Amino acid sequence: MKQTVKGYLLGFLSAALLLSSAAYAINQTKSINVTYRNIKVYKDNVLCELKDANGTTVEPFIYNGTTYLPVRGTANAAGMDVTWDGATSSVYLWDKMTANDTYLLDVIKPYETNGFDLILSSEGKSFEMAGKKYSNGISVEHNGYALFNLDAKYSTLNCVIGHTAYNTQSKTVSFVIDGKTVKTVELEPECMPKTISVPLNYGLQMKILVDNGLIGYGNSFSAKVGIANMIVK
Repeated sequence: MKQTVKGYLLGFLSAALLLSSAAYAINQTKSINVTYRNIKVYKDNVLCELKDANGTTVEPFIYNGTTYLPVRGTANAAGMDVTWDGATSSVYLWDKMTANDTYLLDVIKPYETNGFDLILSSEGKSFEMAGKKYSNGISVEHNGYALFNLDAKYSTLNCVIGHTAYNTQSKTVSFVIDGKTVKTVELEPECMPKTISVPLNYGLQMKILVDNGLIGYGNSFSAKVGIANMIVK
């Protein structure tokens, strides 16, 4: 008997049932009897070939009256990204795949800032670190912070951090994901700009904290830091 599943919404619902039931089940191996009926999945009336991470075609099956589809193959057919966390046996589905070399500030602007200025090449802005011009980032004149809503879409932030002025002062830049500090960068006096990678861990919120260190008397002057070429993946 030929059975056709139109669209992919039913597939995600079926897969969700499989995942939710597994989440509350005892961690064990269980033998079950399933039915294969050469089930086909269509997206917008186009036949989809569902494959696993190794590129092997995986066939849907029926168990206890419910049709189960492979999560990765179905998600990829729908244009979604899939992440498997083996440590927690968790599957993460993302609404949109992020292209490589995507500038953070092109897709997300901070929703709250204190002492931060956005420097965008699209607006013709740039700043200098060690005599070289940079853009697509943030300039921080005083001690401050910036908050970003990452919406659980990104795994990594790559960027360049350095002195933009008063490079005789030590400075610290910290990256906090969902309340946990995941990266701290120390800028020693007169050091060159540093290229770093920050684990975003598909978090919801990123907070960037800058301790510029004060010079002179009082708070009338402060050192400056630049965070440039902020690329998310």
